[in-house]
Amino acid sequence: MDRLISERARPYFEKVQKIGPIIRAHADRAEREAQMPREVIAAFHDAGLFRILIPRNMGGGELTIPDSLRLCEEVSRIDGSAGWNFAICSGSPLFGYNLSRAAFEKIYGDPLGVSAGSLNPATTRVVASDGGWRFSGKATYASASAHATYLMAAGMVLRDGAPQLVDGFPVMRAGLFPIKNAKILNTWSTAGMRGTGSNDCEFDNVFVPDEFTFDWLNAKSPWQRGAFEKIPLQLQFVGGLVSVVLGTARHALDTLNEIAQAKVPAATRATLRERSLAQIQYAQAEGLLRAARAYFYNCNDEIWREGEAGETFSIQDRAHARLAVVTAAKLAVQAVDLVADAAGMNSAQTSCPIERCWRDVHTATQHVLMNTARFEVVGRVLFGLDPGSPVI
Repeated sequence: MDRLISERARPYFEKVQKIGPIIRAHADRAEREAQMPREVIAAFHDAGLFRILIPRNMGGGELTIPDSLRLCEEVSRIDGSAGWNFAICSGSPLFGYNLSRAAFEKIYGDPLGVSAGSLNPATTRVVASDGGWRFSGKATYASASAHATYLMAAGMVLRDGAPQLVDGFPVMRAGLFPIKNAKILNTWSTAGMRGTGSNDCEFDNVFVPDEFTFDWLNAKSPWQRGAFEKIPLQLQFVGGLVSVVLGTARHALDTLNEIAQAKVPAATRATLRERSLAQIQYAQAEGLLRAARAYFYNCNDEIWREGEAGETFSIQDRAHARLAVVTAAKLAVQAVDLVADAAGMNSAQTSCPIERCWRDVHTATQHVLMNTARFEVVGRVLFGLDPGSPVI
């Protein structure tokens, strides 16, 4: 267990280990059905793991964001898709904090209350209405939507049929509404992260009261205090999905170590662990993953410390946080590539965890918040240019 984990978080790590056998037992089914089985979701609920960021006075764990990231990584060491769904469901209160206190309690006061959704504004239209807003369109790649009680969607605010602009950028509004008001489509068909059930959700002219919405680009909690109040929303959720990639990569490395103890490669007499190439690749992979973790957690731990101290965050801070995310993701993928090569034909067999880990990390890192294109936005900021994007 990571020595930087707080005492408050340690019981939750023990709970992860207890539900590990349930996650493993249903991993193949999740892969086949492209959906996280209800038995796994129930295990998360029963353990209170989806409520780690909920205030304690509402029965939650009230953990710090750094603790939650390490928990996501721990779940992902068992299974990448389960880790991804855990990151989405346990991280959803970060968005809920930007609603009114009453709206937050309405959603998350339910012991089974979970929100899923998408912040991609390109496919959603938002129009002002008396007392709130009307949302129409599609929330794309809404992971865990089949198990959510509320759907979050973000879209461009339209006025007279045209996007409303401020300083050249469209005004964007995010809102949460009961997922029963949307239709979940069967659109999730990918090579990796199949068990996440990241289907699109359609909705039309859904009225969302103003207190259940927030300004997506300028989100600020109207009632939270401390670090959650001071840290910008985009820095709060910057790392949840990367921790999944780190955990999945560790799963691959652990599996290679197990294989290397017994496997005797073709045309050789010694075990794989005695093969110099395997030794080199395993050491390289270990170094890459440790470097990724060190950079990523150092950055996120520092963000939390600054938030607790009430410091302000600049656009450069946001850029450096994104750089840590994308760099950690790239290093982790490189580590898994080395592991897959070192394992030989084992890594090509669907019965081998390395095969799934390889597909999962390559699929996960295509996410818009950690793909290669983010380097361009970061580079522009570091050069002193306008980021050219509302999302860094």
